[in-house]
Amino acid sequence: MKNDRAGILIVIPAYHESRRLPSLFIDIAAHVKKPGGLAGVDFLVVDDGSGAEEVDKLRSLIAAHGLGEIVSLLPLSVNQGKGGAVKAGFTQGLGTGYDYLGFMDADGSVSAAALTEVVEYLQKCAHIPLAAVAASRVRMLGRNIARSWPRHYVSRVFATFVSFCFGVQMHDSQCGLKIFKSDVLKKYLDAPTDFRWVWDTELVMAMLHGGETVHEVPIDWREMGDSKMLFLHDPFVMAAHLIAFRRRLSEPKR
Repeated sequence: MKNDRAGILIVIPAYHESRRLPSLFIDIAAHVKKPGGLAGVDFLVVDDGSGAEEVDKLRSLIAAHGLGEIVSLLPLSVNQGKGGAVKAGFTQGLGTGYDYLGFMDADGSVSAAALTEVVEYLQKCAHIPLAAVAASRVRMLGRNIARSWPRHYVSRVFATFVSFCFGVQMHDSQCGLKIFKSDVLKKYLDAPTDFRWVWDTELVMAMLHGGETVHEVPIDWREMGDSKMLFLHDPFVMAAHLIAFRRRLSEPKR
């Protein structure tokens, strides 16, 4: 990917997502045409080892939706997990001159309009040393969070656990939209140790532990279903990973 101007690269990790990505591509294509909509934002779909047939489908989808100028594809030969796919995209993006690198989920739960809001917030905060912005699913007046109550409560319990475990006041550690300042990201890219579900949470916690400034921005969010997360298993595995990571952060540097 060639970037002739400073801007933002959004990585979209994808594992067998050719069925769900079209709705996101339609949303992006429509939003790009709006005045001020996603100007300066490029996208990199990282296929996480889905295989040659799936990669061909993704290439066709990008072309069919007329997104060849702003959406590129990075196929990985081996499945690395969501975190591993995001890291691969970030690693490529760091070599192409973007000011910010972020990621968003492939399922379309985060809309192009929500992405635009977060990008605009970054632009408004250009005067402060902001390392990252994390989207947050806050049930509040003026926001539309369409989500099943069981998943909402599990998410709230998990976010509370993260805040307690790391001693931070973060409302939503798991939302699938985060954007990082590239020069800060370079310092922390190798900090996370889990490459499945909590890679980005560990990255944010490492930044906060290092004294960086991270803000949350409330967005609208819509649950799309077909989640690859095992509802009654993965949160406990995620919690175990984060406890181990917290201990690692607390260890004195040698």
